[in-house]
Amino acid sequence: MKQINLIVTVFSLAVIFSCKSQKVPEKKPEPSNSTTTQTPTFTPNQSVGPNHARVIATMVYINPVLMPGDPKDPCTKVPCKGRIRIENVLGYGQAFGNPLSVGDSLYINFAFTTAATTKDLFPVFSEYYPGLKVGDKFQADIESRLGMGGSNAVSYTIYGYKIIKN
Repeated sequence: MKQINLIVTVFSLAVIFSCKSQKVPEKKPEPSNSTTTQTPTFTPNQSVGPNHARVIATMVYINPVLMPGDPKDPCTKVPCKGRIRIENVLGYGQAFGNPLSVGDSLYINFAFTTAATTKDLFPVFSEYYPGLKVGDKFQADIESRLGMGGSNAVSYTIYGYKIIKN
């Protein structure tokens, strides 16, 4: 009898964990007469990549120090690092290690710089980013990576963003 109960329990757990979770329909925001910031909405069918968090953030600091090295690297010509403040967390991909909270301040590497993506910086690049300045609010997916050599340090990288107009 115990074996049958164990088999039923294991089978039930297997069925529960193999089912896809149901998505709860998003509640539509109430119409407003205010002309405040328009925030891009995160819809359930937009997936967030593994090790990424989708956020709304504000640029609070751009590090003006240029990276030494290969003169073909855009980060030797324009800044690629800065600090952002998290305004809203829209979602996580699988295995994002450190949950983010509203108000968190993160030091970020911008893979495609904080400057506009010009043909001079990215000759074969097809995406266009207008560049960021301090005070800009934007939506981005932040990639999280653990430090090398057993370090508990986490580094964050943004590959693309959408500026949110006020």
